[in-house]
Amino acid sequence: MDKNALDSFYNETFQFSYSSLNKLLFSPSLFYKDYILKDRELKTDKYLIEGKLVHCLVFEPENLTEKFKLVPDKTPTDSIRKILHKVYAKDNSIDIMSADDVILDTLKEENLYQSLKEDEARLAKVKTPETKIYWEFIANPNVDVVDQDTLSTCTDYAEIIKSNKDVMDLFATVSTDFDLDPVQTYAEQPLECELKDKPFGLKGIIDFYKVDDDEKLVTIVDLKTTGKSISDFKETIDYYNYWLQAVIYCKLVFENLDESQQDYNFIYKFVVIDKYKQVYVFDVSPETLSIWTQGLEETLKIAEYHYNKRDYTLPYEFLVEKVIL
Repeated sequence: MDKNALDSFYNETFQFSYSSLNKLLFSPSLFYKDYILKDRELKTDKYLIEGKLVHCLVFEPENLTEKFKLVPDKTPTDSIRKILHKVYAKDNSIDIMSADDVILDTLKEENLYQSLKEDEARLAKVKTPETKIYWEFIANPNVDVVDQDTLSTCTDYAEIIKSNKDVMDLFATVSTDFDLDPVQTYAEQPLECELKDKPFGLKGIIDFYKVDDDEKLVTIVDLKTTGKSISDFKETIDYYNYWLQAVIYCKLVFENLDESQQDYNFIYKFVVIDKYKQVYVFDVSPETLSIWTQGLEETLKIAEYHYNKRDYTLPYEFLVEKVIL
């Protein structure tokens, strides 16, 4: 364990997001690497960028040019983008088309194209016109680079979502001439909260929620794009622990309501578009939400164990008892 990194981590109040809490459950050692050592690998996978782009086009299209940079040609593959970002992290002042040594070292580290016999063949995989264009745009870590094909595909997905009446009924707002509307809506809203009797807090960005003061109702909508069919979404929830994300979002919204609104009922819905461009609104029953909430409490106890013990070597069940096959 790196004592300096641990001290730095514990000097500030950490706020768990869904992704960091999920990573702690799956692999405490990866959590330690990513969030304590701050050696987190930049995610450049195309499917992740496409998901973010669809969210932007649906919820905040006015911010498209702030969050995404359109390149005139195709972007490099996922593996090449990963190499480029690693090279950039090593030296952001070099010309990528002249950085043979750094490129070759990085390819070796990632065990990419090592089956090719000649360095020239490996370099030819990286030093392409697409690479040169992409290199010019990766200096800003807050901006994702997309090509026209990706933008067109995601725009198509966004339009299909927005043309769905069931979905748009969820997003419908009430507009009045008064300062206080009976329904307040929030899109891509960052929220955070403290946790009673816990040494850490929670944070997250809620896709969409609305608070209806007349109906005393809070509706939270979570937009998901999936590479599978909507028929598989129930299994997807368990596989990716989307249930955990749902109750974290509910907790964040609840803690950020006015005191007069904290007796409101909560409704949670997943809006899912699959690879076949099928759109469906999945309702989460109150009973299911209650079970998931209990799951959050157990998850926070596990997180508290790791946090207080400063032990990120193994998953919780391996630390507290002997696992026998």
